Amino acid sequence: MTILNRYLQKSIGKILFSMVLVIFMFHINQLVSKDLFIFGFFHESQSQSMLTYTDSKFHFTINYPANWEKSVKINNEIIFIAPKDQDSVSSPAGLVIKVVPTPGKNISADSASKEIISQIQKEHKDFTMEASDTLTVDGKKAVKVVFTATDSKLQNRKAMQIVFSNYENIYILTYKASLDKYNIFEDTANDMTKSFKFLPK
Repeated sequence: MTILNRYLQKSIGKILFSMVLVIFMFHINQLVSKDLFIFGFFHESQSQSMLTYTDSKFHFTINYPANWEKSVKINNEIIFIAPKDQDSVSSPAGLVIKVVPTPGKNISADSASKEIISQIQKEHKDFTMEASDTLTVDGKKAVKVVFTATDSKLQNRKAMQIVFSNYENIYILTYKASLDKYNIFEDTANDMTKSFKFLPK
């Protein structure tokens, strides 16, 4: 066998090996891509299961994640708490609905929000306002503020508070989270707020 023939055999062998490797990697990539697609890795987010809370006393409904804990307090508060992280003793985020009855009083959302913020500023000296805006919640004008402050457990928290009125009650929706978790649960909090609906009487 000449040197040329041996060279050609080696070259052909290398080419065949490369082709086999390419085909093998192609099939592996297809299998991996298929598995990733099946398990949702190519989706930006998976829609989480939601439950509906109905409050017959104050005539409203709101949706909340099925894996969040719900509790109703005697002081007209409904609390939704996100699951704790494995290495944490406190919840990373939560949303509280506080209802303040105002029978016969026409208190606007602006007035109520200013009064609430004034009270928070007195109780939390490190209160810092980050944003203020207006929006609607089920057709009612609402005031939204975003702020940071140290809570009763001496933890620095960020909160989004939405205040609105139906001329019988003041509704205060407060989403609160640790600073590093606020953005993670913000979309969920916004979805919950948007789902708020008054019940027909």
